[in-house]
Amino acid sequence: MLLSSLDNAIIVLFVIFIVYVGVHFSNAVKDMETFYLGNRTLPWSLTVGALVATWYGGVGTIGTVEYSAMYGLSIWAIWCVTAHAGRMPLALWVGPKIHVRTDVTVPDLLNGIYGKGVAIIGAILMLIYCTQFSQITAMGEIGIAWGITPFTAGAILIVLVIIVAVSGGLMGVAVTDMVLFWCMCFGLTMVLPGQWSAIGGWDGLTQALSSKPELMDPWGGLTPMKAFMLCVLAFGVYADPTFYQRFSAADSPKSGRRAMLSCFIIWILFDIVLTVTGLIVAAKYPEMQPGEGYIKLVLTTLPAGIRALFIVGLAGSIISALDGYYLSGAATLSNDIVGRIKGEVTQKELVRMTRICIPVLAVIGLTVAFKFPTAQDAFIFMASLWMSAGFVPIVGGLLYPGKKTPMGGYLSLITGAGAFAYISIFPPSSFSLEPLIGALPLSFIAWIIGNRIGKSVEVDAIRIETDELKEVI
Repeated sequence: MLLSSLDNAIIVLFVIFIVYVGVHFSNAVKDMETFYLGNRTLPWSLTVGALVATWYGGVGTIGTVEYSAMYGLSIWAIWCVTAHAGRMPLALWVGPKIHVRTDVTVPDLLNGIYGKGVAIIGAILMLIYCTQFSQITAMGEIGIAWGITPFTAGAILIVLVIIVAVSGGLMGVAVTDMVLFWCMCFGLTMVLPGQWSAIGGWDGLTQALSSKPELMDPWGGLTPMKAFMLCVLAFGVYADPTFYQRFSAADSPKSGRRAMLSCFIIWILFDIVLTVTGLIVAAKYPEMQPGEGYIKLVLTTLPAGIRALFIVGLAGSIISALDGYYLSGAATLSNDIVGRIKGEVTQKELVRMTRICIPVLAVIGLTVAFKFPTAQDAFIFMASLWMSAGFVPIVGGLLYPGKKTPMGGYLSLITGAGAFAYISIFPPSSFSLEPLIGALPLSFIAWIIGNRIGKSVEVDAIRIETDELKEVI
């Protein structure tokens, strides 16, 4: 065990706090509006904390360190920069429209554009993404701190996540996210200065990695196909249900937009810290799995007490991501699948079903989390599948002013998911092709063809309030 009694005591206090927040906000839950969207009252500060914590999680932290150790500076130059640049339109134009146009969930949006059947299929595919098993994969690597198996560490984690999400809903999630956001900032950034000095700065790091010069080349660590796939995947945030939820829950469209823009400087600084840390891990523990090397690097150098804050920050980032995704996924399962199939469902029944569905998602995620070599590999598979199916009908439905039909939604979802599955199972033997790169264009072509068949859906859920839009613009 790499943690002292003092470390474990601090971590136990953190666990007690998590449980308290969930129980405290459970009394405020009355319907899906309060449970899933916090009654649309999230201020700028809570929205910032929720966005940062949800985006990073274990994949954004441990996963970035892993890939930086494997692929070097190209992860920052290609993946991180593209991801942040791609979010700018989301903050300025798409996000504010979400606040005005959506009801509760992303499938509600699909229902308004393409109809009930497309919404149900989209909801089923989105559930896979909302299991976020990559976050549990990341938590398993923290288990080295206590000498426990990855599965045990993941199981402990999801119990805490379930408590927060089931009891407190979005307000409980947002408050814990804000606190864990500061723990994450402190825990992840305090590691770098000492390690940077110990390795001898940039010159020392370059010397330590002299046998792998490609890691220090901003354009040399990734293959062209891998780099292209990551650039495309960076725009997957436009189909991410938790970002749509955060914008819908903000107290105004302007507040959501300001929160998103405020996150950029935090994200950029985090990526620099994590990328450099990954390079140090590659230099010091070249034979170890990078995620485990990262945990060992930190816990063998930091003093007692400070180590606990690092674990709290790291585990907290994972909890912050998972509770948001489980809340979105459970609302999708109850509201968008069961509710639509069953018909009329009361708000009380929806809240109850959503709470029941959260543990279901957690168990599904735990069963597949450790079938991937790294957290980032698990994330790329999961995110690529959902983006292949959902990106075109969601973004096209929001931004394209022309005719959109149910057939367009059906063909785009099914073609994207089917093409991704086929390329994943039967990759071409004569050349390298990432499944996302092959599936996304086919989804787009199917969407264009499908929108020429049938009539557009006219649903009240998609109406736009002119005055609100003018205020946003």
